[in-house]
Amino acid sequence: MSFNNPNRNNPQKGGASYKITPFRSYSQMDNTSALATFQSLASAMDEIHNRNASTLSFEELYRNAYNLVLHKHGNLLYEGITERLTVHLRRCGGRLVRLQRDIHSGQSSSSAAVIGGGGDAKSNATAGSDSLLQYRLLEELSKAWTEHRITMVMVRDIFMYMDRTYVPQQRKRPVYDLGLWLFRRVVWERSMGDDEDRVDESGGLSMSNVNNNSIEDHPPTMAMTTTTLGNVASTLLLQVIHQDRLDRLDDAPQRMALLRSLVQMLLELAHASNGAYADAASSFRRGGGAAATAAANVSGVNMPVYERDFEEAFLGESQDFYRVESTSRLSHGISSETTNSSGNSSSSLSAANNDDDEDGKPAAKYSAMEYVHRAQSRLQEERVRASTLDLPASTRAALLRIVETELIERHARTLVEMEGSGFASILKVVASSPAIGSVAAASGPGGGVGSSRMMMPAGGDSSESSVVIDHERIKDLASMYELFSRVPSSVNHLRDALSERIKIDGRALVKDQENNVAPPAAFVKGILAMRERFHAVVTDAMKGEKKAQKRMKESFEDFLNADARAANCLAVYVDELLRVGLRGADERKVSMELDRVIVIFRYLSDKDVFEAYYKNHLAKRLLGNKSGSEEAERAMVSLLKAECGYQFTSKLEGMFNDMRISKETAEKYRSHKKSLNNTVSNDSRDAENGGKPVDVEVSVLTTGYWPSQNVAPCILPPAVKAAMDRFQKYYLNTYTGRKLSWQTSTGSAEIRATFHPQKGSSKPRRHDLSVTTYQMCILVLFNARDTLTLKQIRDETNIPEEELRRHLVSLCTPKHRILRKGSKGKGISGDDDTFTYNADYTSKMTRVKVPMVSMRDASSASSGGAKGAGSASAAGGASKSAGLVDGSASVPLSVEEDRRHLLEAAIVRIMKARKVLNHNDLVAEVTRQLSGRFVPPPQFVKKRVESLIEREYLERDEADRRVYRYMA
Repeated sequence: MSFNNPNRNNPQKGGASYKITPFRSYSQMDNTSALATFQSLASAMDEIHNRNASTLSFEELYRNAYNLVLHKHGNLLYEGITERLTVHLRRCGGRLVRLQRDIHSGQSSSSAAVIGGGGDAKSNATAGSDSLLQYRLLEELSKAWTEHRITMVMVRDIFMYMDRTYVPQQRKRPVYDLGLWLFRRVVWERSMGDDEDRVDESGGLSMSNVNNNSIEDHPPTMAMTTTTLGNVASTLLLQVIHQDRLDRLDDAPQRMALLRSLVQMLLELAHASNGAYADAASSFRRGGGAAATAAANVSGVNMPVYERDFEEAFLGESQDFYRVESTSRLSHGISSETTNSSGNSSSSLSAANNDDDEDGKPAAKYSAMEYVHRAQSRLQEERVRASTLDLPASTRAALLRIVETELIERHARTLVEMEGSGFASILKVVASSPAIGSVAAASGPGGGVGSSRMMMPAGGDSSESSVVIDHERIKDLASMYELFSRVPSSVNHLRDALSERIKIDGRALVKDQENNVAPPAAFVKGILAMRERFHAVVTDAMKGEKKAQKRMKESFEDFLNADARAANCLAVYVDELLRVGLRGADERKVSMELDRVIVIFRYLSDKDVFEAYYKNHLAKRLLGNKSGSEEAERAMVSLLKAECGYQFTSKLEGMFNDMRISKETAEKYRSHKKSLNNTVSNDSRDAENGGKPVDVEVSVLTTGYWPSQNVAPCILPPAVKAAMDRFQKYYLNTYTGRKLSWQTSTGSAEIRATFHPQKGSSKPRRHDLSVTTYQMCILVLFNARDTLTLKQIRDETNIPEEELRRHLVSLCTPKHRILRKGSKGKGISGDDDTFTYNADYTSKMTRVKVPMVSMRDASSASSGGAKGAGSASAAGGASKSAGLVDGSASVPLSVEEDRRHLLEAAIVRIMKARKVLNHNDLVAEVTRQLSGRFVPPPQFVKKRVESLIEREYLERDEADRRVYRYMA
């Protein structure tokens, strides 16, 4: 058809001529042309496999492949590519099989070394030479793989259009992945009995053969029950890794690089096998389908090759290796599987159960710490090896789990309990006296822990703490904890050992205190030293782990709260510390020592018992002016207030306030006396004091703040009684509406005593005696008589029996023998025992402080003392009556009474707010509210509830007897 332009003769209007022609007719490429076109592509693939790619025109080849796909011959092209790749890979696989046979036939009559094998040095040498031959197969396999990948990159570029169109439509494998999959099926899974190439000499391919899957004529058959090339290669891979673990691998870097390439090959083959492709099983089975695919899955054909042929065997061999190795080092059952001929002292444990290690030491003699260090080395080696082989993250994690399980978890308890070198043994050394020696010395030969030790005070400075800590052994504990922490469940064994050691040492201290082997202060010092050492273990060795801190706290609480002894002893220790221990100490020293006390205080559940004893001792320090530092006293109260709240320390703060007010009152009273300007007393009672009034200082105490005093006042000398009456008159006139009750059991006095002159001198000797109020009353009696009996002194002073005996014994001690006792021995025989004024008493000091003996010493010395007095303290009659006995394990009576009141008040307060509550909830809430002072036992709570029901504060619910109702 032609089209004429009407303006063709008019140049101004466009005279161009247009002609429209029809399309050329479409001609479909026939089968013959398609086969011819593919033949050229097949020849090109052969040239690429023969490394002659430089002579090819990739543009022309790409066009031919494009035309085949465009003319609907994609199946011919795809099946032809599969056939040509299979042909070349069969040649490659046959060559590798024949190579392995040649290597095997060229070996000596002795078998090659395999995993777990053993023998003498000669057999090991033979095995080593055989292994060198075996490496040839791995090298050739790696070389074949590298060349195949390069080939497949070129082939992929030629058939790129087919990959973009035909392959996705037909759910086929991309060309590159097809090449990898065929490498797996034809080379890797090649049976070792199939060494023939079986290649069609014509190299051609008919259309009918393609349609009928003629590749079946020479399939890469693989029976899973027969040995394949992949099986042999995998065995060789594991053998190389095994030799590397034994440090017997020659040219290790080159060998490991070879293994790395092969591992990457398996990973890439596994990746190429993934995906749901239509050719998954049918390409190699005539009449394939669902049944054939299922059979392939069962036989392992479609299982990822990396996991099937390497990972499972690698992990299994690793587990066996480390199981044998770890067992051989921690048991006496020594057998022989392999022999480590390496003399390298830096290498780790061998996997053999041999009698001697590389350093010649018997395997069964290895200590726990040596095992720990070698296990750490093994773990590091495996991490480096996994990184060198570039194993997948999943394999690395599984490998480390296996190594940790075999080296750590399976033997955790053994490493903890191993005699002489286990965690428990080292912990015992750390917790004991540094003079005992190292673990190696304690365990004897073969103990395994080195003898080097570095002893340092806690905190690293001798000025900070006197507790010496074995930091070398703590480093050993830290190494074991670091190893165990890789398996969290294994750390429980370390925590159990820590808890058990704390309880054993703590109960030993408690037993010494029960048997009066050590005084209360020594008991607390032992607890503080224990806590310092175990705190260093938890902080340094166990990295401050929260669970370990909790177990340590629970363990200390376990033995400290067995009875009230610990609270009692801690109060005694604090009393000693504040009286003399911190005298002259700087602020930093005071803060550190008090913080250590508070740490132990936190462990106590009977905090009210500590409060009772602490208040009793504080009263003595304040009234006797025995406190070493007022700042330290107030700092201690502040710490207790921070721990337990204001109510806990309100009475203690009131005691300090009373002492401040008493000082102000004393100043005002002295000013009052000066204003009277009376130097000579008009009171006849002052006659015995030379007519001069006795100077008296009175501490006015609030009854509710101070320890209860139920002791009757003693009979005071008339001059002292007159001075007290004058003060009482002044005080009551100044502060109206108040009442004074004199407590003579806690006072002190200064007496000027006159003794006979020394020989050659006419001047009498004078000493100013600092004594207690009771001692003053006793000594003043000897102004009228030189000798008095015990009964006479008791009748004229009205001092309680136990205190009287104690004060008399104090005046009769060899160093301060102001009185002479009639009976022999340290004790007082009875009421008829006499006491005589010692006019020959001498002392180098003009001012003499007469010390008091303890109630324990006074009672043990007095054959006629009251029963049970031996356990009394220096607290005096008031303390005794209140049940405050130093070293006692029972709760004082006064504290028991306070607990009843506190518990009942808490119950009423809770029920008033809740109105209705069942028994268990009430017990839980009461315990929560009172836990800051004490932990009430459920039976104690039940008794107080019954008491409140009787007094009609509560009533039981009629429907449920375990439910209580508040009665308004």
